[in-house]
Amino acid sequence: MTSVLSLGLLIALPLVLTKLTKDFIDRRNSPLAELRGPPRKTLFSGRRRDPFSSDNIQVRTAKWAEEYGSVYKTTTALGWTIVVLCDPKAIAHFHAKDGTTYARLPFLNTLTEAMMGPNMLSADKEQHQRLRRSVAPAFSNAALRGLTSVFYDSVYKVKANWDALLQSSNDSDGVILDVQDWFDSVGIAGFGHDFRSLDGEQSPVLEVFTLFSNILESATFILFVLTGFYFPQVVKAPVKPARLLKKLKEATSDIAKQLLENSNKEEGASDTTMDRSIIGVLLRAQSGKAKLSHDELLGQGSFLFAGYETTSSKCMVQYMYPVALISTYAVVLSWALVELARHADIQKRLREESHQDSGSEPSWDQLMSSFPYLDAVVHETLRLHPPAEEMMRVADEDDTIPPSQPLKLASGKTVDSVFIPKGTVLNSPFLYINCCEAFWGPDPEQFVPERWLTDNPYPPKELVGHRQLYTFSDGPRMCLGKGFALAELKVALLVLVRNFTFELPDGPDTEIQVHRLSILPRPKVAGEVGCSLPMKIKPVAN
Repeated sequence: MTSVLSLGLLIALPLVLTKLTKDFIDRRNSPLAELRGPPRKTLFSGRRRDPFSSDNIQVRTAKWAEEYGSVYKTTTALGWTIVVLCDPKAIAHFHAKDGTTYARLPFLNTLTEAMMGPNMLSADKEQHQRLRRSVAPAFSNAALRGLTSVFYDSVYKVKANWDALLQSSNDSDGVILDVQDWFDSVGIAGFGHDFRSLDGEQSPVLEVFTLFSNILESATFILFVLTGFYFPQVVKAPVKPARLLKKLKEATSDIAKQLLENSNKEEGASDTTMDRSIIGVLLRAQSGKAKLSHDELLGQGSFLFAGYETTSSKCMVQYMYPVALISTYAVVLSWALVELARHADIQKRLREESHQDSGSEPSWDQLMSSFPYLDAVVHETLRLHPPAEEMMRVADEDDTIPPSQPLKLASGKTVDSVFIPKGTVLNSPFLYINCCEAFWGPDPEQFVPERWLTDNPYPPKELVGHRQLYTFSDGPRMCLGKGFALAELKVALLVLVRNFTFELPDGPDTEIQVHRLSILPRPKVAGEVGCSLPMKIKPVAN
């Protein structure tokens, strides 16, 4: 392994140095040279945060936006310049052109396809639109109405397990559970397949992701990633990360084949049976121009399945976060329970609303319109804790971005627009947008569901994401699983809060940290190993 790594270094180093030299010359002559931003620390560190650090990216972004302007530049390791957009008009312009003028970074596309085969995340422009159309019926309102009963079945399985643990403990003070170990319902609801993580079984895909987590901070992995951003074809090199990618693709493909075969057997079944599985709905939608090739169908199935795996497991790879199409579920549900445990009054009010139904479980339509406080809790959690804290794109062509206010350059000159040359990398900082005082008022970092229930002058009209949040991104590549995630989150919170109370180990003031050595920023109790989130669970008295 050492000899392979040494050979890789010998080959990659001169190529990277050549590219760095060219980039340095290009930056000196770039129209972005006058854009203000924090000075580089060193050639190798840049000024971007360590992706695995626990620092508050929102605080840092806010500090730099105030100091350098609402559109500023920063640098990454080995010299990349990134333009950060903190202006609402600029952000809206950028997202409106996502998928046309702006594209995903080539390395991320290559990486995603190497993991799962051709799918809509690894595709751009016309191919992305075609693949997106092929899976859209699986996330329509009609499909979600059919899946709602499956959402209930899933969360009631969690409830049954918790009831059994509480009964066996004979402790009136409840039991301590790591709640992040228990969210298996995406697999059941999305695929008509129980991945049995509640029964202690581990899938082959999770085994490969665990192997990835073991090499995250190794020289091999760091070199693999840094080289990949300059030379995406490194995913085919004879190194350990590339071999693990191949294993991951084989594992997801095997399960996708099984899911597709199971759904194909049901083609003669009723529409109701087929509509209880996203894979089934995907198969039924294969007609006309949206019809997929076998490899594309397999890639789409692998992509959707990988979204489940990344949400239900605790030790994933930060660089893999784009695969989680419906990733909001496990992460946001965990954060929601943290906030409810911190705020007993909010938890009590939500529980009172959860008892308003008339004996039968609320339908999808009722969940969307008849539980305003539940809706407020879900959206406030999504605002404070977006699963993806930022999004990067590269300009596929020249563009001009108009900020809402004149922008001061390093020379002291002010401009009404920023020219973005082709090849520029841009960052849309979701967490900053969702928690900025200028956008959300004087208490943006407080958990206040009531802000969604009253007439509020915030946020500005220029913010055009879902409910003016950018948690699901926006524009042509807005998260297709948004409705799925919202429906499943509401079902889960409704059932769990109705039946259990949630407390943190040391009370409301228990220190909660953000665990970043994972696919998404997850909550963890300070001092716990990994991203453990133990909570005291007690049954609600009848």
